[in-house]
Amino acid sequence: MNHAEARSGRSAASGFSLLETLVALVILSLALGALYQAAAGATRNIRVAEQYTRAVALAESMLSAHSYVVDPNMNLSGEFGEFSWQVLSWPAPDPVNAAAAEDAPLPVQGAPLQYLQVWVRWPGPSKQRELDLLTVVPFRGLLE
Repeated sequence: MNHAEARSGRSAASGFSLLETLVALVILSLALGALYQAAAGATRNIRVAEQYTRAVALAESMLSAHSYVVDPNMNLSGEFGEFSWQVLSWPAPDPVNAAAAEDAPLPVQGAPLQYLQVWVRWPGPSKQRELDLLTVVPFRGLLE
């Protein structure tokens, strides 16, 4: 043992102290906790994105199934798994006559175009989630 080691009371072969080990474990546990939170958040975001993708697919299939309207002011609803859906239609203004009579009421029977709106709703962790699509489709009575 040389003179410097004798004065400090430690040899070169000594290991970490208990305090150093505890500090290292606390730092490691904080880092692992942050990684766990990030992984949980990513998993939650993937689940929400998957639900929105399924809701969009359901809404688009409802729009495709109702590519024209047979009854004006249609109101249909149903459920598909965890999703509930609703399809509504109402007369769309005639673009040619809309400028001439903006405030005139629209006729229900014989309207050449119908608005078609699809709502898809499903439960979320804190509140109900919702998707809303709107398009314009022809009224079948005038196509025949």
